[in-house]
Amino acid sequence: MSHDLSVVRHLCPDAVVLQAGRIVEAGPTSALFSQPSHEYTARLVAAIPRFRSRL
Repeated sequence: MSHDLSVVRHLCPDAVVLQAGRIVEAGPTSALFSQPSHEYTARLVAAIPRFRSRL
């Protein structure tokens, strides 16, 4: 179990997204990040900090 989606994205082939203790989405991690089917998953993915290069 992890709350760090950046770690999940790189280490886990499959993932389950819980909202208030209920499964809202499950499947291949790549699909959850690229095409989330549940609104809650989409909001979680959108909230991941993104770092930009200053170059």
